[in-house]
Amino acid sequence: MNRRDFLISSLAACSLSGVAAAANPSVSPKPRNKIIGFTKSFADLSLADSAALVEEIGWDGVDVTIRTSSTHIQPQKVADDLPAFIELLKKRDKVVSVVTTDIWKITPNAEKLLRVLADSGVKKYRLGFLQYQKNDDPMKVAREAAPVLKDIAAINQELGLWAGYQNHSGPQYFGGPLWDVIFAMEGTSPDQLGLCFDIAHATVEGGQNWPIQYRLARSRIGVSYVKDYRWREDQHTWHRDSCHFGQGVVRKEFFTGLLASGFDGEFCQHHEYPLGSPAERIDHYKRDLKQLRSWLG
Repeated sequence: MNRRDFLISSLAACSLSGVAAAANPSVSPKPRNKIIGFTKSFADLSLADSAALVEEIGWDGVDVTIRTSSTHIQPQKVADDLPAFIELLKKRDKVVSVVTTDIWKITPNAEKLLRVLADSGVKKYRLGFLQYQKNDDPMKVAREAAPVLKDIAAINQELGLWAGYQNHSGPQYFGGPLWDVIFAMEGTSPDQLGLCFDIAHATVEGGQNWPIQYRLARSRIGVSYVKDYRWREDQHTWHRDSCHFGQGVVRKEFFTGLLASGFDGEFCQHHEYPLGSPAERIDHYKRDLKQLRSWLG
């Protein structure tokens, strides 16, 4: 077959497969992953204004903070405010996909919050942080965290929920090197417990070895947290500065590989650089969203 005949037959095959897919309702393209915004950077807005902002930016929904500080919804008001926010977003065809909490242990207040999430139809939440104290034995801390995480997984199974732990960078954060939190989660199902994986923090900790961090985490990733940073030297000291997504050290290859692995969770955009005025903030959000969509194809 010459080149011309090959191209013609290939195009015909593509056309026929498209017709077959249209004729067969059971054949449909894989739905794209939701892209959501983390409400921490616009928690100064009312819930109604936040819903309007989400629609203007073009996100599919939000990861909303419900914690004691740096929060959008106060924990004591969650039974009223979370359903109200869900309804405001629903009117704009948007959703609350994730809730960020302080929960680390299952206390009566924590269980009350989780039952509100389950009743509201929110399936995913982010856990609070565990921090290392000076000179802690990391393996001892990981072993002590294991039964705590098993309790969390157990109530998640009961309520139909999933909890994710976010990896942060810095010597004080349990989960920063990733192996410790992965070890502590052994024996639990990824359907109930996993990671809100932050590729920026993983790149800080892993450097050129971020692919190893990713492979270690992959089976537990339920949400992908998206942001970027660059390094800056000042008087022989290196500082990490947040920047526009796509302008720092985070690599597109991570997103390509994550999608190729069959990941069907949310991509949640974080914005930790100065956002400026309300109008400038909107421009920043849209710019980062455009870049992420480009990388996701």
